[in-house]
Amino acid sequence: MNRPTLEWYEQMSRALVWAGALVLLLAVVAAIIIAGSDSAAGIFGEEVERQGRGVFALASLGGGLTCAGLLAGVGAILRLMVSERLEKLGPAPAAAAETAAPAAQRRRPERREPARRSTRRRPAEAEERDEAYETDDDSDFGRG
Repeated sequence: MNRPTLEWYEQMSRALVWAGALVLLLAVVAAIIIAGSDSAAGIFGEEVERQGRGVFALASLGGGLTCAGLLAGVGAILRLMVSERLEKLGPAPAAAAETAAPAAQRRRPERREPARRSTRRRPAEAEERDEAYETDDDSDFGRG
């Protein structure tokens, strides 16, 4: 793999770890909101609904914790693999530092002239061969 691809993977691994932290935070907030809600549907008794909210809050927290752990784990594994590959590649070349320079310091590429058409002629043998195939008469070409 080349260095830009590995650096992109490293950014993706960081994003996965941060996404895991965000999911964990949202799971905790959702569990608190679910456990503290007072809305009642009136279908079941009040005691049953209160216990159901507690179970649902715990299930929400457990699901969020699981998803956060998976995201952070995959991000950490990816980051370890990428850092190992980057160590094998060695330090970044000087060309990468040049492209990171501000626009005022970069050299402007020189303009190339458009390609010119060739003025060479075809070899005489090729022209003779082509003339041999050109006939003006109505011969029985292709008839058996």
